[in-house]
Amino acid sequence: MAVRSLIEKKLDQPASKSKKALYAGFAGLGVVIVFFLACFLILKHAEVAKDIVELSTTTIMGIMALAITLITGQSAFDWKAVSALSHISEDEKIDSNQALPETQVNERVYKPRYFGDDSVL
Repeated sequence: MAVRSLIEKKLDQPASKSKKALYAGFAGLGVVIVFFLACFLILKHAEVAKDIVELSTTTIMGIMALAITLITGQSAFDWKAVSALSHISEDEKIDSNQALPETQVNERVYKPRYFGDDSVL
């Protein structure tokens, strides 16, 4: 029950407290800063404008690649949280060390094995 309330609390946060929104906001701000810095440098040093444009383009692509990676990772975490929330009932106790059920494959019964456990059925 405590796990469910924690997950629900995280999912009900406003967008301003979302890590995905924070990553996207910082990435957008970084792109705007690089753009205006490149414009300023092109005005001051017009003879190397081509190099400034190439450097700023590469920097913007790097910022966006980092932002996409962070946002995708956070999305995967949020997806896992929603998935966990949908499979938890109110009275269910979560025990991470509970035994796994036996499975039957090709008419043989396999018992889950743990580190250092040499028992096989």
